[in-house]
Amino acid sequence: MTAARSRLLVGGVSFLILAAACAPLVTAPPSSGNVPAPSAAGKQWVLSFGEEFSGTTLDTSKLSPCFDWNYGSCTGSFNGGREWYSAAQIQVSNGTAKLVAEPGVDPKSNGSACLGGTCSYRSGLLSTARPLASNGSDYLYEFTYGYVEARMKLPTTQGFFTALWMLPSDPSYAYQTEIDIVEVLGYDPATMYMNYHYGSNRSQNFTANQGTGNNGACAVEDRTGDWVRFGLDWQPNHIAWYIDGVKCGQFNGDSSTITSVPMQIIVNLMVDHSWERNWGYPLADPTITRQLEIDYLRVYQQQ
Repeated sequence: MTAARSRLLVGGVSFLILAAACAPLVTAPPSSGNVPAPSAAGKQWVLSFGEEFSGTTLDTSKLSPCFDWNYGSCTGSFNGGREWYSAAQIQVSNGTAKLVAEPGVDPKSNGSACLGGTCSYRSGLLSTARPLASNGSDYLYEFTYGYVEARMKLPTTQGFFTALWMLPSDPSYAYQTEIDIVEVLGYDPATMYMNYHYGSNRSQNFTANQGTGNNGACAVEDRTGDWVRFGLDWQPNHIAWYIDGVKCGQFNGDSSTITSVPMQIIVNLMVDHSWERNWGYPLADPTITRQLEIDYLRVYQQQ
């Protein structure tokens, strides 16, 4: 997604209550054996960053509930959507984080960022950005080259948009590149958009999937209600996208086309994003609640 976009997800209020009663989610340990991308000769994958959401509150030493330009009131919609991001919309329990999008105006919201001048939804976002843009704090985590993976359960309802993506760690906000690990439009739960924007002001683009109903070399299937692993291998000579350990597509390049600038990670749930609206799939029911559930977020690097 471009820095001006947003994203969506699933799970109603009743689902949230049921989830709290379930047994804790058990996942594989974050060993290098889980990485589907090959390592270079003589090197191995080593965990560089990991958040397993094993507690009951968000670990703000690892992840911020706001985007890069948080000056104290968090973050509004990137693309004229309905959502205002708030820490209150992140629920951590049973080994997962839930980014909950629900109707309601956050008291700190600035309506000018949202559709029609009103941020009528509160939603959740996680990033490795600076906790606060105004105090000179460092990025919580940034990296150059590695394999990123998140295991997520997507909300697949028209009007909700899920995004897992990366931007340069640049406090001037001059984001010259963007890597979209996955973007999912809620009305179409089978298509996974995987993009790399580069060149002057992100003017060039590579897409691992070729439009609607195509996921590159990966299967096209409705994954509603399923846990899905989304991965990205970023190296000096290629960027490759993975779904459930299968490589969907790869961009081959060199130092002139593949960024070497340290990146931050963002995952968020958008509501009534301009992309969906422009395609004729706006939010149909402005009273519903949905969630994006995240089992883990990990980064491996080669050593």
